[in-house]
Amino acid sequence: MLVASDGYILDCFGPYKATTSDAEIMKSLFSEGSPLTFYLEQNDVLILDRGFRDSISLLEECGYRPYVPDNLLEGEHQLTTAQANRSRCVTLCRWVVEVVNGYFKRDFKLFRNDYFNKSVPHIMGNFQIAAALLNKFGVRLRDNTHANDIVAIIRERMNYNNNLADMVENLNLNRWHANFRNITAYRENLLNFPRFEYDQLILFALGSYQLRQARSYYGEHIRFHGGYRIEVATEDASEISNLRGTDTSLIRGKIKSRHVSRRQYYVYILIENNVSGRLGITEYCCSCLVGRRTIGCCAHVMTLVWYLGWARFQSSINAPAGFLDEVLIRDKQMQ
Repeated sequence: MLVASDGYILDCFGPYKATTSDAEIMKSLFSEGSPLTFYLEQNDVLILDRGFRDSISLLEECGYRPYVPDNLLEGEHQLTTAQANRSRCVTLCRWVVEVVNGYFKRDFKLFRNDYFNKSVPHIMGNFQIAAALLNKFGVRLRDNTHANDIVAIIRERMNYNNNLADMVENLNLNRWHANFRNITAYRENLLNFPRFEYDQLILFALGSYQLRQARSYYGEHIRFHGGYRIEVATEDASEISNLRGTDTSLIRGKIKSRHVSRRQYYVYILIENNVSGRLGITEYCCSCLVGRRTIGCCAHVMTLVWYLGWARFQSSINAPAGFLDEVLIRDKQMQ
């Protein structure tokens, strides 16, 4: 699909063989004499996903401005800060496509179930009819109420370097144990953790997606692991103190991956004591793929900020799909 920034579906293409790559599809759509080349204008911006990266040069030759999330460099396990920031700018805009895809399954039962083989010859026609109905009767997407503030934060932090991530890598802090001690969410060590309003959390993450993920991570850790493992750096860690300053605290958390059961990510948050809200968090980083970004944050950083800065002060926190705990029966012999 070709979707405008307000969710209006401009066109639908296909169907294509499952072996046809996104880049090959894009090259066929923008071949010489293609209708799209007459419709689009010079310097039009195209927001794509990583599957289209091999067609970038063709789109640039056509005079367009394509943007895709960055890929890992060979031999690296984490995006650089600049790469992570650029990728976040792309995903902030590209979510519109994912929302429109969700509308098809939400509004048309035909596209959320298995498609019968006898109906396959009509699938493209049905899809185009559904797209036309969404264009006619669907609600257009609008900017978030925090859009102007989010853009201002992006411009301010776009070229920030993640000094905390550099220190973690240079000192190999993930292997340090003696210089960190376990704490609980209500120990005095965390009384100075900045308290957030919910709107401040949205501005910290630059959107609500990471907030929803944070709630899911919370539910998983409470349900299966009993809680988070949270640590604070001790005062005698001189190497850490050089970055921390005199009135700051370094918090470390360990968050299990949702995708690989044996993998866990280290989250580091440098806080300025007795300062509330976003300004109370000086720097942060994570060992995940996009953990070095300074524009927004990954879901693992958000999990700790969400819990320590907001959720633990609420009267109750409901984990997603908590009702399933009353439906499913665990076999202790299989654990």
